[in-house]
Amino acid sequence: MKSLKSILGVFLILVMVTSLFSACSDNSAENSSDENQSGYAKDLRSTGITDPYENPEVKFSNLTSEEDQSELSNDLEKAGIKEAYIKDYINYVNLYNETAPGSVLNGWNTLDKVNYDPYEINDVWVQKYPDFVGVCCRMVAFTLLRDDILVNNTDFQKTSMWTLVFDSDSFETMPTKYMTDENLKAFENFYAPIPTSMSTDKEVQKKVLEQALEERGIQFNNSELKFIGLVVHNTIDEAEPFLFLDHAGVIYEKNGSVYLLEKLAFQEPYQWIEFPSEEEIIKYFDAKYNLDTTGTMAEPIYMINDKLF
Repeated sequence: MKSLKSILGVFLILVMVTSLFSACSDNSAENSSDENQSGYAKDLRSTGITDPYENPEVKFSNLTSEEDQSELSNDLEKAGIKEAYIKDYINYVNLYNETAPGSVLNGWNTLDKVNYDPYEINDVWVQKYPDFVGVCCRMVAFTLLRDDILVNNTDFQKTSMWTLVFDSDSFETMPTKYMTDENLKAFENFYAPIPTSMSTDKEVQKKVLEQALEERGIQFNNSELKFIGLVVHNTIDEAEPFLFLDHAGVIYEKNGSVYLLEKLAFQEPYQWIEFPSEEEIIKYFDAKYNLDTTGTMAEPIYMINDKLF
């Protein structure tokens, strides 16, 4: 399926994304040329280059219990998500938890208890799924919001799509397929990289992102279950810099709290996290994924539906 150009492109983006952001990137032995890349972000934190997000009041669930899954399903239904889409989501939560049970915790825990080991997970994962790399954050968000994120104009400036090769391959090899061809095309158009400049000015890049959202006619129809994303400035190829939705999730409010649903990476767990506010989620994202030490990239842009921060 992958041409030589695509494979080389994927290698470049993996080195950049896994080493700097450790977000929705692939950690499988088949696709990673150097095991150290997938643990690079964790190493940055351990050496004190970055500070982990700390808030003892913030708790999360890996959705291992029927009680948590039932409560979440009810929340999603109230937010207007179709029952079939919720079942697709829960099905893959269970697939992950059953495949890598040693990487998840029971009940609700504080974030300081998180200690996922991508190497150990990979060893367990590939024994059961040698060809399927797992599901990433972008796929999970779109699973729930596939009817609510519209791309009304597909005739827009495009750059290389090799940044989404693993996403596309995962949709093709997943054990239970649920996305229609129309869904997949919308997925690609929504997440397609955005050509930009080398400017490290975040405001400059925000304007590029705003123009791209307008040019693509992107519309967010759900105000109850919102899309949240982290947009990175990729400058690995100075001739073709671009903006890319490197991490994604969905959020909703309940009883004065804001809940985040995120899939950490292809072979890392699902998390259902309770935060006191949307601002606190952005702090969490910033601490976890804003790891650039090169000085060649603009600060990440955060988006909640069509609002940019």
